[in-house]
Amino acid sequence: MSDITVKNKELDEKRTGKNRRRPDVPPYSGPERRISGRRISDNVEKAFEKAGYWLYKNPLKVLFICFLFIGVLLYQLPKLTVDTSTESLLHKADKSRLEYNAFRDQFGRAEMIIIAIKPPDVFNADFLNKLKSFQNDLEEEVPYLRKVNTLINARSTRGEGDTLIVGELLEDWPQKSIDLASLKKRVMTNPVYLNNIISQDGGVTAVVIETEAVIAQEGDKEDLFDEFEDATIVDEDEPVREKSAEVRYISEKENREIVEAVQSVMDRYNGADFSLSLAGGPVITEIFNASIWADIKKSMTISILVNAIFLAILFRRLSGIILPLFIIVLSMLSTIGLMALFNIPFKLTTNVIPGFLIAVGLADSVHILAIFYRRLDLGSDKKEAIAYAMGHSGQAIAMTSLTTAAGVLSFSFAELTAIAEMGIFAAIGVVLALLFTVIMLPALLALTPIKKKTGSAKRSNLMDRILLFFVDFSTTHPVKIVVACPVIFLVSVVFISQLRFSDNLVEFFPDKSRIKQDIIFIDKELNGMMALEAVIDTKRENGIYEPDVLNKIEKISHMIEEIETDEIYVGKVFSINDILKEINQALHKNDPSYYSIPQDKDTVAQEFLLFENSGSDDLERIVDSQFSKTRITIKTPWTDSVVYEKFIDDIAGIFHEVFQDKAQVILTGEMALMARTIPATLNSMAKSYLAAFLVITIMMILLVENIKLGLLSMVPNLL
Repeated sequence: MSDITVKNKELDEKRTGKNRRRPDVPPYSGPERRISGRRISDNVEKAFEKAGYWLYKNPLKVLFICFLFIGVLLYQLPKLTVDTSTESLLHKADKSRLEYNAFRDQFGRAEMIIIAIKPPDVFNADFLNKLKSFQNDLEEEVPYLRKVNTLINARSTRGEGDTLIVGELLEDWPQKSIDLASLKKRVMTNPVYLNNIISQDGGVTAVVIETEAVIAQEGDKEDLFDEFEDATIVDEDEPVREKSAEVRYISEKENREIVEAVQSVMDRYNGADFSLSLAGGPVITEIFNASIWADIKKSMTISILVNAIFLAILFRRLSGIILPLFIIVLSMLSTIGLMALFNIPFKLTTNVIPGFLIAVGLADSVHILAIFYRRLDLGSDKKEAIAYAMGHSGQAIAMTSLTTAAGVLSFSFAELTAIAEMGIFAAIGVVLALLFTVIMLPALLALTPIKKKTGSAKRSNLMDRILLFFVDFSTTHPVKIVVACPVIFLVSVVFISQLRFSDNLVEFFPDKSRIKQDIIFIDKELNGMMALEAVIDTKRENGIYEPDVLNKIEKISHMIEEIETDEIYVGKVFSINDILKEINQALHKNDPSYYSIPQDKDTVAQEFLLFENSGSDDLERIVDSQFSKTRITIKTPWTDSVVYEKFIDDIAGIFHEVFQDKAQVILTGEMALMARTIPATLNSMAKSYLAAFLVITIMMILLVENIKLGLLSMVPNLL
């Protein structure tokens, strides 16, 4: 018998454990499912072995087809986008998202860009001149802009005799001089201005940038808000419709253009006497998008370098480093290319896919190469070593990859589209990594010059001894291990019960980051910047004119303003009543005692008509053209989404208590979407984990071809 044959026989005996069985342990004689006298796994191993021979003989054909397929997917990569907006987390058909889109169609874009300015003195001529110049530059340079609101053009409603005049606060300035002390008094005594464009103490003023809600498609030359009269009405008994195909919402690219233009203008003005802080939904979204790209590049680079080091330690061969990394990088890029092909943007969840695939997919190549190199070093030729490695590891890596894919695919049932997409494409990536490994790796090995090494058996024996130590320990101490497992389980359950869900966007950023500091500053100075929108639908034309409805809105506003807990407080409530009270005061010789709601429907209608005829379009942003429904904006600081969920439930209770089902109320806006993510995540987890456990259990039973052993194998998995 040749030396090679003896070594191969010894290797097989080590692999099967023939020479390591204790004398008092009889050989396994349990039930085995057989087909034509062979176990199913034997047939699978034989198929992989034959595939190894075939791939060795046809490497160029195989690689040509693979690279052609991969090339098509890599060609899609430039189309990939990033979307970290809150609505992107939800399915397009999700009720909360549809309500939010209907709200935006009716009242315009909900989120805004806020710039807080802290000068030495707000009510100073030099500062006001600079503020006016700053506003003009923003209006000229920021694209997709609807309006820039500042102290300069803040709405000023006043009466002159029987005439209602609605204009800008500093409309005639600087052509006409102003009394700065009088201006300060007017601003600081106007409830609409406070915590909106001026802080409570008057030390900080805000620039509020409103962007367009939608962008007109080519050929749509009408004003986007000409559809004001035809906006969608949300009805509980009717499905909510998406915006018509004639328009579309601001895209990632356009949002980036807006934010970059704003930042460009800010860079020219920011200084000690004009200290600027920037926040708002579009800004946070853009920073998240940029951060995701940076994090993906960083994590991929670090992951590849770390794995390259471990591969070098494990194999000590250049081919053992380059080939596995080459295959897994192609698998990862192909997966991302598929996302681009199906117009699936990267999100806060899917950005884990590259690192996940590198960690999981690399193991496939390691399994094959470990056996291939050992077989090669023991004397087999390359063809035999490839076939042997494929036959002995093919089934193991296939089942490992498929169970992993099944596990992450269970997340496709998630209520959050971002989690569902992560599950789908992570599963696709795992399968691609498996296919590329078992197809491309043998072909690449066939074409790569690889030398046999002597002395590698000693390193292999060391690893064998380490692994066999654990085998001996577990088989000689079964009772201790079985007793310890329930203890570990119970301790785990105790700690699991202490877990708390959290989704605080502000805490995503490092403490020293500029965006976090700006959010905290603006929240403090302007009493919050997160908005909950309540849409009140009376279901009848001119229903908003009714004093009873307006009085209920006023009552609700006062009740909400009193909400304050350790976790959240209401900074401001704005409604149609604020405009109406301004009008009523102006029409009564600007007497502050008439800052109230008229208790006559006809009077209310006449005052709103006078306001509209004055040229102001502010009502379009707060009431529909039929005066059947209106919005209430509730402003709070940024906090945990878990808190938002309870807060919204409390607000819903207040509306129900006051309106008693006499009007339909829908709570929407950015806050409502964020609060929706918590229950959706919980439901998704329950469904996904259960589905994963059941599917993997079935697959394990099929793998070991024994129900009892398959069920037992799931005990450590569950633990």
